[in-house]
Amino acid sequence: MNDMDLERRNLKPATSYTSTSLHGAVKLCLDVGGTSALSQLPPQTIPRRFQDVCQQYAEHPALVWETPGTGGDGWTTLTYADYQRRVEQTALMLINVGLEERSSLGVLAFNCPEWFFAELGALRAGAVVAGIYPSNSAEAVRHVLATSEATVCVVDDSQQMAKLRAIKDTLPRLKTVIQLHGPYEAFVDKEEGYYSWKQLEEKTYSNDLKKELLERESRVYANECAMLIFTSGTVGLPKAVMLTHDSIVFNAKSASASMKDVQDGEERMVSFLPLSHIAAQIFDVFLGLEHGGCVTFADKDALKGTLVRTLQKAKPTRMFGVPRVFEKFQERLVAAEAKAKPYSRLLLSKARAAVAEYQLAVMAGEKPSIYAITKYWLASRMIRPIRQMMGLDHCRSFLTGGAPTSDEMKNFFLGLDIALGECYGMSESGGAITLNTEISNLFSSGQPIAGVAVKVQEPDASGKGEIIMRGRSTFMGYLGQPEKTKETINADGWLLSGDLGYFDQHGNLVISGRLKELIITAGGENIPPVHIEELIKKELPCVSNALLVGDHRKYLTVLLSLKAKSDPTTGIPLDDLREETIEWLQEVGLNQTRLSELLSIPADLQLPNDTAAMSAALQITAEPKLLEAIEAGIKRANKNSISSAQRVQKFALMPHEFSLATGELGPTLKIRRNIVHAKYAQIIERLYN
Repeated sequence: MNDMDLERRNLKPATSYTSTSLHGAVKLCLDVGGTSALSQLPPQTIPRRFQDVCQQYAEHPALVWETPGTGGDGWTTLTYADYQRRVEQTALMLINVGLEERSSLGVLAFNCPEWFFAELGALRAGAVVAGIYPSNSAEAVRHVLATSEATVCVVDDSQQMAKLRAIKDTLPRLKTVIQLHGPYEAFVDKEEGYYSWKQLEEKTYSNDLKKELLERESRVYANECAMLIFTSGTVGLPKAVMLTHDSIVFNAKSASASMKDVQDGEERMVSFLPLSHIAAQIFDVFLGLEHGGCVTFADKDALKGTLVRTLQKAKPTRMFGVPRVFEKFQERLVAAEAKAKPYSRLLLSKARAAVAEYQLAVMAGEKPSIYAITKYWLASRMIRPIRQMMGLDHCRSFLTGGAPTSDEMKNFFLGLDIALGECYGMSESGGAITLNTEISNLFSSGQPIAGVAVKVQEPDASGKGEIIMRGRSTFMGYLGQPEKTKETINADGWLLSGDLGYFDQHGNLVISGRLKELIITAGGENIPPVHIEELIKKELPCVSNALLVGDHRKYLTVLLSLKAKSDPTTGIPLDDLREETIEWLQEVGLNQTRLSELLSIPADLQLPNDTAAMSAALQITAEPKLLEAIEAGIKRANKNSISSAQRVQKFALMPHEFSLATGELGPTLKIRRNIVHAKYAQIIERLYN
C-alpha cells in the first residue's frame, strides 16, 4: 500500500502488526473476511465515526441520566447533536489544562455522561484514554497513570481526588486533575493543577484553541492507539492492552452485524459495568453509537440493588452483564418467590418449567406442536409480570461473558423466557470474538463475529486446543512490553488467547478452560479446573464458589464456599445464608439460617482481614449432615469425570463467600486463583497431609 492509499484510508505507515509505543502505528489485518461488505469497510478513527453518527441521528436521544433536584422527572436526556457539542467543549477544556497529544487521559470514575465526554474529547484532541477501576488503591492508580504516560486525570469525587492528591508528586508528567462531582476540597480550583469539571466546562474557549483542536484531530490515524485497557491479572501489576481506533470501531460494527433484529435509532442500553473494561466500552459506548441508540446511566449502587430501578426507567432492548449480575437478579427473585403463597409458588414453578421446555425444544431445532405453542403462550403470560418488574420486558437479547455461566443459572433464566447468550472475548481481541445470538444450546459461546478468523491450534484427539484469532480488532501490543507482546501475538497477527476450546457440530465455539490455569497433576495429567468446578456447582446448588486445587499434587481437592447474603453497601459477605441455601439445607435435614451456626465459627468475623478469615477456616467444624451431603454431591460430579485423575478426593469449606471486598475476586468478578491459594495455603496443605 503506497503513501497515497494510506492517506486516503487515514492510516499511518507501519511495517508490523504490533507496536508497544503510544507513538507507533500497526498494520491492520484487512485481508480477513474475504469480500464481505463488513471487511470492505475502510478504517475509521473514533472521532470521525462519532461525528458521522451524531449527524445521522442528531435529534435522537443519546444519553440519559438521573439529576435529582433539577425539576421535571429528575432525569436529563441529551440528543446526539448536544452530545457532539458537549464532547467538543470537553476536548477544548482538556487541551486548555495541558492534555498532550499521544499522552493519555486517565479516568477514575464510575459510569456517567462525563466519562463519555472525557473519552471522546480526549480522542478528538489526539490523546489516548486509560480507564481506572474506582476500587483501585492509590498505588494501583499510580501504576496506571505512570504506565500510560498520563498528562491529565479525571476523577469522580473527593474520595478519588484524595488518591490523586497522595500520588501526584510522584507523577512528573501529570499536570492536571479534574474532579467531576462535589463536594470539593478547598484546594480545588484554587491550587494549580486541580480543577472542578463544572468550572472548566462553563468557560468560553478561544478560536485559536478551536483551531488547535481541528489540527490535532487531523493528525489522528485509524491504526494508532486510542485506548488502553489494563488487564486485571491474578498476580503482579496489570499490563496495558493497546487498542487502535479501527480495532474499536470495527469490533462494534462486527458485533452489531452479528445481532438479530437491530432497530437503528431505537435501541436502548443501560451503562453499569466498569468502563475501564473492554466489554463495557464496546457495549455501552460504541454499540450505543453504532445503533444510534440511547444509553441510560445507572448510579453507583447499581450492583448493590438499585440497577432494577434504572432498568425500569430505561426499558433496555439489549443487555450485557457478567454472570454475577444475573446471579444477583436470581437471588432477588428466589427470595421474593420464597415469600409467596404455596399455591402461587406451584403455579409459577410449572409456568417456568413449561417456558424452559419450549425454549429448549426450539434450540434443539424441533418444530413445536400447536399444543406446545399454546402451553408456552399461556405460561409466558404468567412469567411476563416478572420481566416487567425487572424492567426487562422490552429486552430482545441478553448477553453474558467475562466468566463461565453455570447451567443452573441459564436454565433458571430460560424459565423466565430469558435466553442468556454466552459470548467470548478478551481485552486483547478488542472486545467480542464470538456472540451467541443464534442460541442452539446452553454450553457454547456462539459463532465468531464477522471479520474475525478463529482457529483451534494443535487440537488433540477430541478437537480441543488453544483458541487463536486474527482480525482488525486484534490489539497492538502491551504498552512498553515487547517481550510479553511477542508471547501473545505472532508475526502474522494471530492472537494466542491462552484459552482452551473446540468447535461443536454447529460451528459454535465451546470454551473448556484456560491454558495457564491448567492443573498438571503429579501424574502428568492436564486438567482444566473450570469444567470440574462447574460439575460440582451443578450438583450442589448451595455452593457459590468452587476452586479446584491439585497442581503438581497426587490428587485433586476443592475449596468450597456456601451461598450467603452480602452487605449492599460494602459488598462484604454476611453471616445470613441465601434462601436457596436454606432450602437445600432443609432438604438434607438441617435448619440453620446462618453460616456461623452451620460451620461453628464466630459470627462477627472481620472478613477483609485475611488473618481472621484464615483463623476461622482452620476452626471450621461443620455439621456432619452437611459434610455428608457435600461429599455425596462431589461423588455425583465425579461420575461425569473424564478419567480417574479428574475426580476430586477431598474438600474444605471456606468461612465466607469469595468477593471483591475480601480480595478473592478481581474487578471483573473472576476468581483470583493465586490470591486464594496464598490466602488459604494452610487449609490446602491440610488437605494433603
